[in-house]
Amino acid sequence: MKKINKVSVAKKVIKQEALALNKLANRINLNFEKACNVILECKGKIVTIGLGKSGHVAKKASATFSSTGTPSLFLHAAEALHGDMGLVTKSDIVIFYSNSGETKELLLLLPLFKILKIPLIAVTGNKRSMLAKSCDIVLDSQVSSEACPLGLTPTSSVLTAMSISDALAVTLLECRSFSSKDFAKSHPQGDLGKRLLKKSEDIMFTKKLPYITKDISIMKAIDIITKFNYGIVIILSSNKKLLGVFTDGDLRRTIKKYNDMSRLNLYKV
Repeated sequence: MKKINKVSVAKKVIKQEALALNKLANRINLNFEKACNVILECKGKIVTIGLGKSGHVAKKASATFSSTGTPSLFLHAAEALHGDMGLVTKSDIVIFYSNSGETKELLLLLPLFKILKIPLIAVTGNKRSMLAKSCDIVLDSQVSSEACPLGLTPTSSVLTAMSISDALAVTLLECRSFSSKDFAKSHPQGDLGKRLLKKSEDIMFTKKLPYITKDISIMKAIDIITKFNYGIVIILSSNKKLLGVFTDGDLRRTIKKYNDMSRLNLYKV
């Protein structure tokens, strides 16, 4: 196995990909604005399509769009040619992802989308490709080279395509005044969703609560805990003031401490 400076290679890759992103930022132009406007006017959903690594980018882009206020679905290009085209409607927009812009399966889909007369957007690294020439808007994701020393593994090109998608999602988010509460609705099981969506009445006991007095016997307290099945009883004074609580945990500790609880009153615990 070849000995290399692993840290040095890692830094080189990151710097090269960062350079690709800087160049991308400088290339963002009115085509990006046009893409945003078309999407904002869309009455349907965004359909993202790709194959291979570009397919993974398209899938991630769709998930990001959907979670930030822009309904979206990912369509696998090969599956689309065998029935899944049915999920695309005349109200939708299609975003193609292909670094080469010559992916056969994507090109085969173009005539079908032309029939629907829907807006087509291409995220591609080849502005002169057949895909780019066939789409209404082209977002240039080209890179001068991949971070892979062989120049073959999609690395920098994947990052630029994904960055364009993130830029679209965030720009659309701001245009729609999408709030943290809106975000929570699409992430109900995430930390933010739980904090913003869950209300006290969703988790509080709303039925009759178990109340006892401190003079009650332990055995009676056990009966009440068992009856209500809350794992707790509330201890009140004679004038209904809260004195404390008695829980399942308190009961276990009491059993451990006293051999005979048959005549034991709660106030002695």
